[in-house]
Amino acid sequence: MLEMKLIVRGSVQKVGYRVSIVEFVKSQKLPVVGYVKNQPDGSVEILVQGDIEALKSVRRFATTGPSGADVRDVQDEIKEIKTLGFSDFVVES
Repeated sequence: MLEMKLIVRGSVQKVGYRVSIVEFVKSQKLPVVGYVKNQPDGSVEILVQGDIEALKSVRRFATTGPSGADVRDVQDEIKEIKTLGFSDFVVES
């Protein structure tokens, strides 16, 4: 099992970015858990746990987001984990 933390920078707040990530995960029925939340510096943090293929799908979508977003940079960090730390994939405030 893997955990991926993404920090997404650009025009990604107040454009439906967080909701679009959750909707993408749900619509694709990706077997992941975690959260997506705004950061005080204007970036968005995505923490997602699951298998490598599901994480790749989330990252691909995160690089573009919804039509109103302007993603300029995505930094990622991936590590192995032993157990899932969440029960769902949600927007956190």
